[in-house]
Amino acid sequence: MSNVRSLFYKPLDRAINGVVKADQRDTATIFQELDEYVITRELENHFKKFFNAYNSDANDSNIANMIGVWISGFFGSGKSHFLKILSYLLANQVATDANGVTKQAVEFFDEHKVKDENLRNNIQQAVQHSTDVILFNIDSKADANATEGNAILNVFLQVFNEKLGFCGMYPHIADMERHLDTKGLLAKFQETIETNTGLPWHEVRDSYHFYQDDMVTALSAVLDITEETANKWYEESERNFKLSPELFSKWVKAYLDTKPKDHRVLFLVDEIGQFIGNNSQLMLTLQTITENLGTVCQGRAWVVVTSQAEMDSILGEMTNSRNNDFSKITGRFKTRISLSSSNTDEVIQERLLRKTDTARTELLQVFEKQGDILKNQLTFDKDGPTLKAFDSAESFVINYPFAPYQFQVIQKVFEEIRKIGATGAHLSKGERSMLDAFQLASKS
Repeated sequence: MSNVRSLFYKPLDRAINGVVKADQRDTATIFQELDEYVITRELENHFKKFFNAYNSDANDSNIANMIGVWISGFFGSGKSHFLKILSYLLANQVATDANGVTKQAVEFFDEHKVKDENLRNNIQQAVQHSTDVILFNIDSKADANATEGNAILNVFLQVFNEKLGFCGMYPHIADMERHLDTKGLLAKFQETIETNTGLPWHEVRDSYHFYQDDMVTALSAVLDITEETANKWYEESERNFKLSPELFSKWVKAYLDTKPKDHRVLFLVDEIGQFIGNNSQLMLTLQTITENLGTVCQGRAWVVVTSQAEMDSILGEMTNSRNNDFSKITGRFKTRISLSSSNTDEVIQERLLRKTDTARTELLQVFEKQGDILKNQLTFDKDGPTLKAFDSAESFVINYPFAPYQFQVIQKVFEEIRKIGATGAHLSKGERSMLDAFQLASKS
């Protein structure tokens, strides 16, 4: 037989992101994630469920109650990857590989990747909307010291402001920018600041405390108000700034009103469950944000979140009252998608172990000669766990150089590691993903 490395369709030693991160969006990563994403049987059903909801008629009287999507799943189930792929599709992200080949996200989801024609049509329909997709890991965006309910709302406002080009760090400065933008004076204000300071506005605003005189002068000039009035605003703006889910939703609605009527804003929030923990106030805030966006924006602003499936394993034992609080939040999410790790083998077989045509022929010949021996050697006690062995020549080809039972065993090992506390959680989220493990073994 040929050298093992030569059997595979793609190089075994290529860089593969075993653990998907919401904020990793370099060009090479985007292309690889779209190109190598595997639509398993389970994922096909989940995509159908999502796009059936997403493509609902905007005139549907229930549309305000349909804008929340809750994606849950254990470690290794691929929920973060699923969320990220949704972000690429809904924005119809343009991706370019190392050779300069450029494709839109929807082009990756052809008949080879998506077998179901209705699903392909649903995806095509979804990308017809002009969309602002805001994908973020909430824990990385939140203030490390924030524990009150507004921590979630503050992050939603921050990422929304950043998407619009406003200040993300200081919401009262963003509020000023929003006001100037509404009056068509923001560009003039930015030009005045740069003329007076010699610095671009985005640098000045992040250190606004040091530029009070320049900001007061610029505000007075562009708004045609006295410097005394401008200075009073500057002195009081941070203290007087107010934020509520209703006000936030109105700002999103005001932005949507400047866009075509089918334009949408999507907040895709990774790891919301871990961020909420057992804080009932955070839970209530998420519920209220989703409720207000649905009501005020009438189906044009969506909230899609991910969370661990087994909340007890992350949050610890929760009291009945806390369980009830959590159920109130999930009650605002009409579409619920629960990912399992049951099809991990399909993903590894396609992304890592896919064979060349020549290799398939060679391996089929090997199994024809040695198949009976392999079947006899791989037998398991019927009284023990149900483990898979080679059941056909095709099974041998797609799994080689591994055996089907190894996917089950490794997954169980990682699940047990994850249960042993902080150390286990760290291991399971780092390099020890299933894909990483099999790639490392393949290269050895």
